[in-house]
Amino acid sequence: MKKIATGLILLMVLAVISVYAEDNSTTNVERMDNSKIKAERMINLCEKAQGKLGSILDRIENKEAEKLFNDGSKELEKAQSFYEKEQYDKAIENCLEAMHTFRECAALIREGTSERAKERIEGQIERIGSYISKIKERTENEAVIALLNDAESHLDAARTYLENGEIRKAESEIQKAINILRNLKEAWEDGYQEKIKQRLEKLNETAKRRIQFYEQALDTLRDEGYDVQDLERDLEKIKNDLGDITSLINEGKYKEALPEIRELCREMQEFQENLRRIRNES
Repeated sequence: MKKIATGLILLMVLAVISVYAEDNSTTNVERMDNSKIKAERMINLCEKAQGKLGSILDRIENKEAEKLFNDGSKELEKAQSFYEKEQYDKAIENCLEAMHTFRECAALIREGTSERAKERIEGQIERIGSYISKIKERTENEAVIALLNDAESHLDAARTYLENGEIRKAESEIQKAINILRNLKEAWEDGYQEKIKQRLEKLNETAKRRIQFYEQALDTLRDEGYDVQDLERDLEKIKNDLGDITSLINEGKYKEALPEIRELCREMQEFQENLRRIRNES
């Protein structure tokens, strides 16, 4: 948006310069034709400026710029009216007024855009700084703290650039801080995933040992003449569930495997209670 506003200013300045680039050696008829061409050219330039400024003002709220835009539009209407009446010099005069007003409007838009960009960046700095502070409160890892300090140094640089009005440099420093935090997050997630993997593998091995114990217990009960068909079905389901969990672990789907193995532990606990109940009944 800033580029558009700046471009409009340059466009208007060039148009104004072209008005005074008239050859003094021309005749009245030639001068009349030249005035018509210049008036037409300037009206076209003003109409383009009006269209672009109007499009910008539709997306933002700037009362001062809107007033200037309306004033410039009125001058353009006068210029168009004079052109239709073949009063080209008066049309040019009103075009100059319109251009001057549109130029002031574009400058106000540019100033407003810069202010909004500044407010946005200040908000980013505040949010990122708060996020870093929260992480620091929760960790004692020196490597992590060092990375957080590095991110904070980029935020400090962004503040300095912002105070000097160097928006792009401030945005660049903020992006550097964000990249550090993003890499830190990815490293933390990788470490977290590894911990989950180790925990799942440990629970998986424990489940396999308990299943072997249950199979031996069923063999004993069967030899002693107990009806263990229901328990055999329950144990078969446990073994199938364990197989599914093992597949998830092997595929690296640790988040999906974690709730499944918790449910498996509940099933095995219930199975063990049923085993105990049969022995107590005997």
